[in-house]
Amino acid sequence: MSSKPTLHVLEGKDKLLVVSLENVTPAFANSIRRALISEVPTLAIDEVIFTENTSGFWDEYIAHRLGLIPFKMSEDLYDALRDCYQNHGNDCQVVFSLNEEALERPKTVFSGHLRFEGIEGIIFEKERNEVIVEPVSKYIPIVKLNKGQKIALTAIARMGVGKNHAKWQPVTAVGYKYKPIVKVLNPEVPEEKANKLINICPRRVFGYTQGRIVVINENACSLCRECVEKYPDIVRVEGDPSKIILTIETLGGLPPRKLLEVALEVLDERLSALHDKISDALNAFLAPAPPEAPSGGGQSF
Repeated sequence: MSSKPTLHVLEGKDKLLVVSLENVTPAFANSIRRALISEVPTLAIDEVIFTENTSGFWDEYIAHRLGLIPFKMSEDLYDALRDCYQNHGNDCQVVFSLNEEALERPKTVFSGHLRFEGIEGIIFEKERNEVIVEPVSKYIPIVKLNKGQKIALTAIARMGVGKNHAKWQPVTAVGYKYKPIVKVLNPEVPEEKANKLINICPRRVFGYTQGRIVVINENACSLCRECVEKYPDIVRVEGDPSKIILTIETLGGLPPRKLLEVALEVLDERLSALHDKISDALNAFLAPAPPEAPSGGGQSF
């Protein structure tokens, strides 16, 4: 059996990716989890310039809400913004405007009311009238205006990482576990007892067909072992330490596949930098000491 780490996709959706990692340790899976949460750059509103705000919320409160709105964009634009962020810091930014007023009745201002104004710092081709950066949802509430109230502002979004602020986290949840191994030791049990076992499991791992208990969704097992505690003579549950299941849920700004690729690139860059520093330190330690310069003065007897 090869000891080289391998990855297999078990499930892939717009905002969800489940992969199986083989020949890796929990520490390696945890490093991927931490990189996804805190090291993958994303776009978030970082500065808000208010020109008018007569709502019941103060400026700082609204600015905080704006900062937590996730944005979606093409992968090409993301790569361009990420490259600019890594090489030029905050020189590149995306500008939005918001100008809403409740004229005849109360009005709720949503994320969909943000208007994309353009990108500063990079040249990116786009079709005419095409909006290339927008909120992942148009229905995130920002503020509610009573009749006669108005809000007008300019919002500047910049790239950043989650270790600096949670608004730059591209994922909602990342978790991992050993691959479950669920075995039915005694499948032929009365239907009443089988139903009790099925209902004990919170992840619906078991089923009952033709008078036998069967495993219908092994990977969904959370390894809580509650079924084993109640019915140790019927089922056995254990984790396979050579295989880890990693689950990634995103905010919808980028596909989870893309975020995983960036996280692995970040880890590779960090490990390469660490390797170089260790090599330099080791070479310096092993280098022969320079010869001592002869001391001046007369002869000693």
